[in-house]
Amino acid sequence: MTWTVGQKLHNGKYVIEKELGRRRFGITYLATDEQGNKLIIETLNEDQINSLTPSDRDSLKCKFVDEARKLECCKHRHIVGVDKTFIEGQLFCLALEYIRGDTLASLTQKALSEQEALDYIQQVGKGLIELHTQGLLHQNIKPENIIVRGDRYEAVLIDFNLAADFEHLLSFHSLNEPFAPLELNCEKMPRGACTDVYSLAATLYRLLTGQYPTNALDRQQGKADLIPPKVINPRLSRRVNDAIMKGMRLEPDTRPQTMQEWLDLLGLKPSTSISWFKANAGTVWTVFGTLAGLLVTLVALGVYVKLSLPPSQQETPSDTPTSQVEPIEPNKP
Repeated sequence: MTWTVGQKLHNGKYVIEKELGRRRFGITYLATDEQGNKLIIETLNEDQINSLTPSDRDSLKCKFVDEARKLECCKHRHIVGVDKTFIEGQLFCLALEYIRGDTLASLTQKALSEQEALDYIQQVGKGLIELHTQGLLHQNIKPENIIVRGDRYEAVLIDFNLAADFEHLLSFHSLNEPFAPLELNCEKMPRGACTDVYSLAATLYRLLTGQYPTNALDRQQGKADLIPPKVINPRLSRRVNDAIMKGMRLEPDTRPQTMQEWLDLLGLKPSTSISWFKANAGTVWTVFGTLAGLLVTLVALGVYVKLSLPPSQQETPSDTPTSQVEPIEPNKP
């Protein structure tokens, strides 16, 4: 059964506020903790998993727990954080951080500048590299699932579709949407890091053009072609245009096979970008203020020490030359 508003979990530590969404076998809630802080709780939908055979139910639970543990180990500023994992009844649960801010979907009513869009994409891409290192795929990347923190220019990837591979095998359904690559629409096609590359490239397409890219199924069936983003936004650089088109190739093995490989095509390398400075401006100015204060203190201390010395030890003007070289007398006539 699903949880109701006001229901307490984890020995009263969390209280359900409302249901946020469902997938075939997953369900997500908004909750508050004992201090009144908001958080997200993700778990399996008990009503749905009970319809499975005992074998499939146990396999799905094991897959969910395994991927939840991997996500818990993924500590990255651009990946939503796992605050705690716990068991409620027969269900394994994740308590995730609640992020205040706007999604990239709400910020793309018009096209972003190339630099701003690349800043956000680089942040998410770096988070995905760490996620892939843990052996996880996101498989649901789109502007709606990227939140920009309200107090800084920092993009965070949310809404992980845990155990999606297992769910896909049990109840295949087409994801005929602009950000889903072909393998998420074809049951027998393998998935990998290049799956997330496609979705992030499609997200960048949306950020830079303000339009949705043609979905993969329509392209495969010859109903429509993918319009290069530079055709829609002529100000876009050729390099970024080409990287997006390569990242959105239909066949998975023709795309960049790692997220870093695709970021390299975009020309994105580790650097102190504008967004990094904005995101860390408070820290930067705090350090600057501390150093400035230390410098003022040292100068004041030097003046104090000088004034405290007895007159005999203080520097006094002298009429005698400090040089030890005797002056040369001019030649006499």
